[in-house]
Amino acid sequence: MTVTVVGIGAEGWPGLGEPARAALGAADVVLGAPRQLALLPPLSASHATWPSPLVPALPGLLAEHAGRALVVLASGDPTFYGIGSAVLAHDPSAVVHPAPSSLALACARLGWAAQDVEVLSTVGRPPEALRAALAPAGVCSCSCRTATPRRRWPSRSRRGATAPRR
Repeated sequence: MTVTVVGIGAEGWPGLGEPARAALGAADVVLGAPRQLALLPPLSASHATWPSPLVPALPGLLAEHAGRALVVLASGDPTFYGIGSAVLAHDPSAVVHPAPSSLALACARLGWAAQDVEVLSTVGRPPEALRAALAPAGVCSCSCRTATPRRRWPSRSRRGATAPRR
């Protein structure tokens, strides 16, 4: 079995590099979220959607597709708080083709240097666990909902932090 993890951005196929496109073209099965699968052109590979929750199901999915060329789709950089790290933990020989991470895209849009930003994942974590880590320095909170940062840290907005930009 070959496992390749491909990071895909909102631009879809046009944003993929040649190695990622070649892996998708050679795949027997492409596994991803419906929104990610919808970004692909017609391919000869069969499509399978992620179960929820995904991480506990991952060993079974890899076993189910053993002996086949499997491409796992991920958002952006698969190893930056993504499924790529979990895949590599189960199959260290997996190949990863990343796209720009959510952090890279947000910092570019805001004009911030990524190395100067403290990264806190808000996915699956209670707000109380992260509030202690907030400092007066800039914080980039990337989430799947535009209202999430305001909802999670309303006190930060009251202390004069800049409002989220879209």
